[in-house]
Amino acid sequence: MPVIGPDEFDEQLEAALVTRPVIEQAKGIIVGVGCATPEEAHAELRNVSQQHDIQLNDLAAALVDVAAGRDLDNPLLRKVVWQEWGNVLPNC
Repeated sequence: MPVIGPDEFDEQLEAALVTRPVIEQAKGIIVGVGCATPEEAHAELRNVSQQHDIQLNDLAAALVDVAAGRDLDNPLLRKVVWQEWGNVLPNC
């Protein structure tokens, strides 16, 4: 495993602290509406992210926004969230 420098470590840590909460929220939504475990919800998010070539954090944030009843400006994200979870989200 390559050794990373302190600056790179700080950048990776900061990125994780910013992205992790929204991913956890999205996982909670999938767990709540889909009868999935947290591990299954994370795998579903990851698979959908890869399938549609969308960053995991962007997809998670879009799912959280839609579940909260907020509109999405990005038409691709809106389409993917609708396709994947529109049948279980009341605010779609």
